[in-house]
Amino acid sequence: MTAAGRDAPGQWDVRASGTRPRCEAVLLDLDGTLVLSEEVHRLAWQAFFETWGVTVTDADYEQHYMGRRPGDVIAGVPGPWTGTDSAAVLSTMTAFTLERADRVQAVPGAAGLIRRLRVKYPVAVITSAGAGWADHLLGKVLDVRHLVDVVVTAEDTTAGKPSPEGYLRACAALRARPGRCLAFEDSPSGIRALVAAGVRDIVGVTTTAAEADLTGAGARWTVPDLTSASVRDVRRALRGRTATEAGTDEENRV
Repeated sequence: MTAAGRDAPGQWDVRASGTRPRCEAVLLDLDGTLVLSEEVHRLAWQAFFETWGVTVTDADYEQHYMGRRPGDVIAGVPGPWTGTDSAAVLSTMTAFTLERADRVQAVPGAAGLIRRLRVKYPVAVITSAGAGWADHLLGKVLDVRHLVDVVVTAEDTTAGKPSPEGYLRACAALRARPGRCLAFEDSPSGIRALVAAGVRDIVGVTTTAAEADLTGAGARWTVPDLTSASVRDVRRALRGRTATEAGTDEENRV
């Protein structure tokens, strides 16, 4: 876990006068939320399918493969790889993904958002990807790895999204209550994981899924990217509700 300073309040400060901050931590998904990597993952899976001589429709891909941990897919989705050395199969899939890593681009505003948030709040990144992939994206693509306190990857959990395990682990590591965290996710399964973890303030990023799908899963707001202009309404809503709740905050503390 890295430690970064919080020298002065930033524009995401949602402290109501005379009360503690309502937000205790920020939880961020990685692929699709901070970086535009779905094309890379799709190409990697396509190379994987070709290796096994398998044809997968777009509908099947979106239902069974998209946004899931490769290890969970290999173990749970029947195919010619079933019954083989799962570690070797996963290693091959990981190699296909890393070979295409240079095609990944940042979601507009992602790095700047982390820098602004990190002035005031601890930040965690929770991803279905492996540690090597996460380190590459946070370090090489976004240049924010030193600002992220906790990174939860596929190696850290026994169940991937929509299981809440990853998000609960991040909250525990940050000593933050899920109900007092702000989260950003791009997939319905990730949002369902947040809801199951008890997170209420969820921002859906419409980079890979439709707005209706994200709100249907439990997102409170949706944004097209992470630029200041896109997240301004979210910031205002948080500030406004915090001020309204200030009178009852004391009695609700645990």
